[in-house]
Amino acid sequence: MLWIGVTIALQVACIVHVFRNGRNTAWVMAIAFLPMIGMLAYFIVEIMPNLSRDRRVRQVQANIADSIDPERRVREARDAVAFSDTIANRLEYGDALMIRERYDEALKQFREAERMSPHVDRAIGMRIAEAAYDAGLVADALAALDRLPETGSQSERDRRDLLRAKVAELDDRSVEALTLYRGIVDRVPGDEVRCRIAGLLIAGGDKAGARAMLNEVEMRKKRTPPAMLKANADMYDWAKRMLAELG
Repeated sequence: MLWIGVTIALQVACIVHVFRNGRNTAWVMAIAFLPMIGMLAYFIVEIMPNLSRDRRVRQVQANIADSIDPERRVREARDAVAFSDTIANRLEYGDALMIRERYDEALKQFREAERMSPHVDRAIGMRIAEAAYDAGLVADALAALDRLPETGSQSERDRRDLLRAKVAELDDRSVEALTLYRGIVDRVPGDEVRCRIAGLLIAGGDKAGARAMLNEVEMRKKRTPPAMLKANADMYDWAKRMLAELG
């Protein structure tokens, strides 16, 4: 009985798909009177070719391919540069290297893109600063930030201040880092800034301040989209663990 119910449900789904998508109504007869053969043929002929054009399906396919072959995008980007050495291809290559945490190599690609650019490019400059920071090159990261042209965008200024604060934190300039973090904490999306403030407060012995900040993170988690929670799972796990230790 279960199998019959499943078959009927699939038939109905296929027939609905026929009418909703304007397919040839001859499929209805095939699906109704030759269920298994008809549905299989309909899937192969009408549904499968369209799956490759669906953005979500393409993303799933790309994620699966990346999990099987993590260096795939790096190779493809490197080959693209070899075929056509353009700014866009250099940036794509650098971005692929950043994902693989090959920061020194990414920095070289971003610098080459900057050299090729006919003007000062904010996006390239920011990539250089971020790659230098991730590579642990404090002076290079600060120099790249200092070279960036002025911007009227508040979100872009906040992004720069966030990176400048992270560089200061990496360079053991905790007071400067805290000042910068506090200046942007209410504007930057997510909870990275709050967690970084809490970490600095813990290191400085301010347990009460850290506890208050981590409690805020825990409260905000309830309104945080699941995708963001998943992407930052390690950070939120750290916040929960630190809050428990602080009591």
